[in-house]
Amino acid sequence: METEELKEIIKAGENSKVDFKRQWYEKDDLNKEFIKDMLALANGSVHTIEETAYLIIGITDDKREFFDFQYSFKSLEKLKQQLLTQLNNYAQPEFLSLEIEWVELEEEQEVLVLSVLPHGRLISLSKDLQLKRNSDKKGTTYYRVGEDIRVASVEVIEDFKKAFAKNENKGGIVINQTHSGSGDNIARDKIVYQKSE
Repeated sequence: METEELKEIIKAGENSKVDFKRQWYEKDDLNKEFIKDMLALANGSVHTIEETAYLIIGITDDKREFFDFQYSFKSLEKLKQQLLTQLNNYAQPEFLSLEIEWVELEEEQEVLVLSVLPHGRLISLSKDLQLKRNSDKKGTTYYRVGEDIRVASVEVIEDFKKAFAKNENKGGIVINQTHSGSGDNIARDKIVYQKSE
């Protein structure tokens, strides 16, 4: 991602497909809040199903001030695979994409950007998720209204299905995926996102 593109995203502020975090998740939260945040961002809202989702680490929520985010990841590719595995332990259907990169905004000021491309599906929990204050059951579907994460009702899920169907009918995203292996060892060799004819 180019610096100027990221600056524009940050300038627009948080919304159903953009979330700011001051710092990386604590270890225990990776099995809790990270999963919830990413599933909600991936789904977004019925009005943003065609947009890429961004989780931007190293910037404050309210004032959009940069935070001196110091965290050592030896390999972003290894981190990406670990996070995809973690997400897909809880996601149905699976996440097909997750991009992670450092983007320099100012001199010696970098933020970590996680991106999820539009995927044309509603993602729910494949098993119970134990959070700090409560537990959400298998089948729970998170989505976002502005900056807020909500649990989708039957009516909201129907609205998403209608939005996905409408998007397909007007030439929305078709996903072609090839892979090899099975279970946790699936290697995603090729994922193609294209406009349908």
